[in-house]
Amino acid sequence: MSRGEQLNSQNLKYLVALGHFPKFGPRRLERIKNYFPDFKNAFTASLSEFKQAKIEENIAAEFMAMRSDIDPDKIWQWLENEGIKVLTITDNHYPQLLKEIYDPPQLLYYQGQLENSHDYNIAVVGTRKYTAYGRQITEKIVRELVPNKITIVSGLAHGIDTIAHNTCLETGGRTIAVLGSGLDKQSIYPS
Repeated sequence: MSRGEQLNSQNLKYLVALGHFPKFGPRRLERIKNYFPDFKNAFTASLSEFKQAKIEENIAAEFMAMRSDIDPDKIWQWLENEGIKVLTITDNHYPQLLKEIYDPPQLLYYQGQLENSHDYNIAVVGTRKYTAYGRQITEKIVRELVPNKITIVSGLAHGIDTIAHNTCLETGGRTIAVLGSGLDKQSIYPS
């Protein structure tokens, strides 16, 4: 599968299913992508095929033992029901700087709209227990950045993160929340 190829929804569904096996991280998914003609073939592969793809025998055997518990159709339907979209490392909207880190994730899950209209992002993070001055200066900084088409990135936590997101939205800006949890309604905290 070529690096720049966009995945059709069937192939993407199987990549997502493979990604639900915790031991298929960025490196192993890259090996799988480089060996198999598509991700459906990879999902149904034999032990010898996984070994040829340079997946360790014990990891491949563990995946094969768990494979029956991973239902690609059910996972895909759940994502659709939750309004969660999937971005692969080969997609045009995948963040360029993220591609440059060691072992970038093969998949990103997101909600909302992806736009390339802003050239710059600034992370605004801070304490959950903030002072009046912390609130004031966060609001001031964000209000000055937004008119310059700078995207505000934060973690959606209580405190300074929330102030940064809310101020950005109030000012008509674009904000991105990077979560350490899942995107489903049950995992987002604070809701």
